[in-house]
Amino acid sequence: MSSYATEGQQTRAYSAYYGLWIGICWTMSFALTVYGLTHPLAANVGTLVGIASLPLAVWLLRGFRDHVAGELPLRRAWHMAWMSMLGAALITSLAQYIYFAHIDGGAMLRAYTDILAQPQAQELLRQLLPGQDTDALTAEALEALATTSAVQLTFQFLFWNVLLATVCSLPVALAAKSPLRKAADKP
Repeated sequence: MSSYATEGQQTRAYSAYYGLWIGICWTMSFALTVYGLTHPLAANVGTLVGIASLPLAVWLLRGFRDHVAGELPLRRAWHMAWMSMLGAALITSLAQYIYFAHIDGGAMLRAYTDILAQPQAQELLRQLLPGQDTDALTAEALEALATTSAVQLTFQFLFWNVLLATVCSLPVALAAKSPLRKAADKP
């Protein structure tokens, strides 16, 4: 039996490792965004950390291409990017479950209640939803959030995390794949 890893084993192993780092970025982004409900600067930093995970993913995949694989065609680059981001989505969803089940204690609901009670938010809702009872809609939305369990919230976030991973994996793969060779460069 050979002691060398196959291409598929390499892809899975490195994808899991890279997914850990991307997942840490996404978890930090989530934490800063939640904290940003009461401190707006933190929400902006959280957004930047989330966006920075894409160049991080490109950098990691290019490092894999340059130091491990040698050649990284688009299909393998996409598969690696997608697997890495799916791992990140699972790590982030685990952190989100821990937050909603054990840490939040209604803080997010209180923050949304405070935000929606502000006159600017009420005016914006009236402009966005002309002719509708915005107070009733706000109360209904807050009631829905209050009755949603931690597991339900986590699965909703997991859906969006997987969708984000799927959408972002193609641009990351396109940026990380091996460059096309010119006819003169081919052996």
